[in-house]
Amino acid sequence: MIESDVRLLDRLRDLHGSLAADIAWLVESAENELGRPDVLRDLGERLTELGTDVLARSDELNAAVLATLPSHGWLPEAGARRRAMTLAHQVGRRPLRCGPIYLSVCGAACFPFYGTDPTGRTARHAKCPKCRERTSCS
Repeated sequence: MIESDVRLLDRLRDLHGSLAADIAWLVESAENELGRPDVLRDLGERLTELGTDVLARSDELNAAVLATLPSHGWLPEAGARRRAMTLAHQVGRRPLRCGPIYLSVCGAACFPFYGTDPTGRTARHAKCPKCRERTSCS
């Protein structure tokens, strides 16, 4: 785990530890009409800063995932069809991953058999019509 992940997890744990008390206090203050804008502002700033950092880390991780896949985003369908050429499916700009399998935009399970596909082997596969409809990529 890298240092920035450790810091991010520490901040999430800190938020988790204090959020219940913060919310309870805010609810009680609102019910008693004793709202304090400074407390709301502090909580809002903490959530905003943490959210910005979580999104930035998500973008970094997504870039690392995309670097292992073909730039065109088409992957062969995973499965045990013997001697049959499987369809290629589009996994999109933010691929959903479940273990080594990626879910395409049409919901099919796909596997990056060819890695980044430098030799264009995915082109041998017919493209899924549903994926073509749901994406502007082709």
